[in-house]
Amino acid sequence: MRTLFLLAPALLVAGAAHAQTNTGSAGTATPTTGDVSAGTTSGGMSGDGAVGVSGTADAAAANGGTATTDASARFNTENNTARQRSTATARDDDERARSRAMTNVNPNGDVRSNSMSIYKQKGEKPVITRERTVNGEPR
Repeated sequence: MRTLFLLAPALLVAGAAHAQTNTGSAGTATPTTGDVSAGTTSGGMSGDGAVGVSGTADAAAANGGTATTDASARFNTENNTARQRSTATARDDDERARSRAMTNVNPNGDVRSNSMSIYKQKGEKPVITRERTVNGEPR
């Protein structure tokens, strides 16, 4: 499992008013009834001259399957923005699982998070789960 947690101090403007703190997160996981599973989370915060993001990715595959995970983050302290993205995939001969989560901290301080997971068994319809939040509130 990969875990990424980073904070970046933002430039403070002299005489600026106390800023509101916003947080948000999203996460999804595929069903764990089969031989493969994947799950991701992503979250962020902004306020008081700082932005931060964090995320996790976890994938598992049994019976000779393959699993991969990745997590990355970017910061721009000039305009108080941050971005985090996590992905996880797992597959074997008859099943596939994929999960993705991403958080963006916008210049206005909004924290937007979304995640999606897909689980597909051979011959069946895919099971898709989505979650979206803005400043912690479902959208």
